[in-house]
Amino acid sequence: TWVKAKPVDKKTFMGRLHKNKSFTFCPGGVQEVILLDPQKPDDLVLFLQNRKGFIKLALSTGSPIVPVFGFNLDGTFGYWFPKGALIEKLSRMIGFLPGIYWGRFGIPFGIPHPKKLTIVVGSPIDVPKMDEVTKEKIDEYHQLFVDELIKLFERHKHSEGYGNKRLKIA
Repeated sequence: TWVKAKPVDKKTFMGRLHKNKSFTFCPGGVQEVILLDPQKPDDLVLFLQNRKGFIKLALSTGSPIVPVFGFNLDGTFGYWFPKGALIEKLSRMIGFLPGIYWGRFGIPFGIPHPKKLTIVVGSPIDVPKMDEVTKEKIDEYHQLFVDELIKLFERHKHSEGYGNKRLKIA
């Protein structure tokens, strides 16, 4: 792509890991966008509870996982998305949620509102390389990742003006 993005799939991940390259991805996807609710601006929902494929890959390669959180991304654009079961099904089929977003000066699809973005990076979580990855180990390391991500958010939320916001793992 013109932004040098790569597909978010097992083949791409494994190719990068076998070359000892790291990568960043956002596991929430369409489901996370569907959970956005402008009526609840203090709820930051991460669709992560059932996203465990990256943990399985980490265990199969022995690659560390690193929790990361971006503050103030939620205020860069206003948005409107249609709701309903049909839209959710269509969104999953096409890979994005059709909607409208606007930025500075109310310009649709325009420049984002000026915000100080802060990305905080947690400590790497060492993961053992396993020839046979078990569901129990996937669940164990997934929970460890989620716990560390929540701690990272809680540790920085007051200094970033998020004191009244709650992180919810869906």
